[in-house]
Amino acid sequence: MTRVKICGIKRVETLALLKKLDVDYVGFVFAQSKRQVDGQTVKSLLSQIPEHPPAVGVFVNPTLQELDDLLADVPLAVIQLHGQETPEYCQQVKARYSLPVWKALAVGGEEDAAAEIARYAGSVDAYLFDTYDPSQAGGTGKRFSWEQIPQLQEACQEKTCIIAGGINTENVSELINRYQAEMIDVSSGVETDGEKDAEKIKTLVERVKGA
Repeated sequence: MTRVKICGIKRVETLALLKKLDVDYVGFVFAQSKRQVDGQTVKSLLSQIPEHPPAVGVFVNPTLQELDDLLADVPLAVIQLHGQETPEYCQQVKARYSLPVWKALAVGGEEDAAAEIARYAGSVDAYLFDTYDPSQAGGTGKRFSWEQIPQLQEACQEKTCIIAGGINTENVSELINRYQAEMIDVSSGVETDGEKDAEKIKTLVERVKGA
């Protein structure tokens, strides 16, 4: 079964729905973004929904002090790094907080994603592949060339391979049936006018389970 992470959560109603639908992970964006939230907001959201899905914190080039301050208050289960964090930094974060680290890698830019996987081997617990955009570190809502997925999956070896970028209710079945995606990360694909849409979320989860 393909695991599902819904990212960019800002409202308690959305978090409650994701718990009800039994999604695998919920993502909170602490980096600069239209979906950005602060630690106190996330702490409040999580406290209102007992036994919520594991919370993933999304960061872009955070300092250790920023992570210290946030993790002192917010019970994150995973740290997702979307910037230019080095393998050494990822190892440091893993050791410091005893939490899994997921590293986002851009597909379609100048860097060879498969070569980047090799650079981070031993430093991270999962790789998240998102569409390259020189203007932002993720959340583009655009899909990369899915024909590259088998090569990326092979390069990941035993590490989790997460597909992101441009996934929505219309194409998720194709992604799972054709490429057997181990895990997907969706944000804008379940939004309407920049806000999470409950019906789109339900439809996406149903199609994942039915694929």
